[in-house]
Amino acid sequence: MTDAVDAIISIHPTYADAILAGKKTIELRRRAPKLASGSRLWIYATQPTGAVIGVVTIRDVAKASPSTIWRKHWHGTGVDHASFKAYFNGAEQAVAIRLTAAERVGPVSVQQLRKIRDRFHPPQFLIRLTDSEAEALNLLARQPVAHRADQPKA
Repeated sequence: MTDAVDAIISIHPTYADAILAGKKTIELRRRAPKLASGSRLWIYATQPTGAVIGVVTIRDVAKASPSTIWRKHWHGTGVDHASFKAYFNGAEQAVAIRLTAAERVGPVSVQQLRKIRDRFHPPQFLIRLTDSEAEALNLLARQPVAHRADQPKA
């Protein structure tokens, strides 16, 4: 496992909001991210939101059969059993990314993200950030909306 880093992960807006509200503490994936406990995940809410809207810290990552992941982690997944089964249909392994310290930030638009990383595109899985990109995103995400560049003026 690598040392803690920052990364951007794409999540459907419904699930992103549930994470940031503290109702969903487990992010389910079919493959494991190569990120250490303590890594920060910046949450990019997919369309129609299309922006980074939050940040969480990885508590740990569990890998097991889908039935084992469901049995141990169902309470924090934010999905019903039928949706879980459909998502993992045919998979031999399921991944439960346990999240902590959810915080709503931003929003930080794709246009703003392209000022941090040239030709930024929302990740299919996740994108690791360099230290300088993470620092720039952290500063931008925590600015009051009225002070951000590229924000519509009232």
